[in-house]
Amino acid sequence: MIEQNEDSRSLEVSESSTTKDPQEMGFLEHLEELRWRILYAVFAMIIGSILCFSFSDVLMDLLIRPYEEAVLSIENQQKTDAIAAVESFVMGIFSTTDQSLQSNTDIGEIPPHRRLQALRPMTYFFISIQVALLGGLLIALPIIFLQIWKFVAPGLLKNEQQIILPIVSSSVLCFALGGAIAYFIVLPMGLRFFLALEPPDMTSQWAADEYVGFVLRLLFGFGIVFEMPVITLLLAKAGLLTANLMRKYRRYAIIGIFVLAAFITPPDPVSQLMMAMPLLILYEVSIGVCKLFGKKKK
Repeated sequence: MIEQNEDSRSLEVSESSTTKDPQEMGFLEHLEELRWRILYAVFAMIIGSILCFSFSDVLMDLLIRPYEEAVLSIENQQKTDAIAAVESFVMGIFSTTDQSLQSNTDIGEIPPHRRLQALRPMTYFFISIQVALLGGLLIALPIIFLQIWKFVAPGLLKNEQQIILPIVSSSVLCFALGGAIAYFIVLPMGLRFFLALEPPDMTSQWAADEYVGFVLRLLFGFGIVFEMPVITLLLAKAGLLTANLMRKYRRYAIIGIFVLAAFITPPDPVSQLMMAMPLLILYEVSIGVCKLFGKKKK
């Protein structure tokens, strides 16, 4: 009996030594944990990028389609007024009539002087790499956010760990919502604004790599800034941000939002306003998030 008790005690000691409390982990152990989380996220992104690279033609068509639609719209309307071109697009969103049935004489092909062009031998290859990387990032977003939360979760309480799944899903949803607004609203309006400013006798052939890079930056920028409520929830749970603090600095936040919109969006007032308005709404939503999920004062 004595030997069995000693064996059981030694077994308990060995198990306790192998299963450490996350709060008792050393600095090197935290670094090792962080390294593996980063490797998992990078591996997921690589797999997603390989998958997107195999469908790069389809993704390229999706990125170029807003430009082609904007060019055909400008050519068919034959308007050089940028404000009128944007107004026509906005009216088309709320219009219930089928635009394809309005006229049989509309131009159906991109004019030669409006087509995108490749200025370097490996332009299309580098564009495909950029599209594959961003597409891989989008596919790996759930895994990336999950790895971030698994690294942070051990330092949280039990009730705080229960919100991991809602946080991960809401992070992906907010990023997708921001990218969708940029693709379906902001990008078409900005393209129509720029194209309408060009004189009709001008040969305007945009570089394909610069156009695709511009679109990817716009989509990624909108996706990141739409993470504001999620970041606010994290800071509120950590006790670093409160609703009263956000209300106190609201006027400075408004100025910062418009400055940020000026950097991310194309240099036209329409796109900047379309960027700033959702951010202002998200800021107010973030105040509500802080009020609901922030740490309560005892």
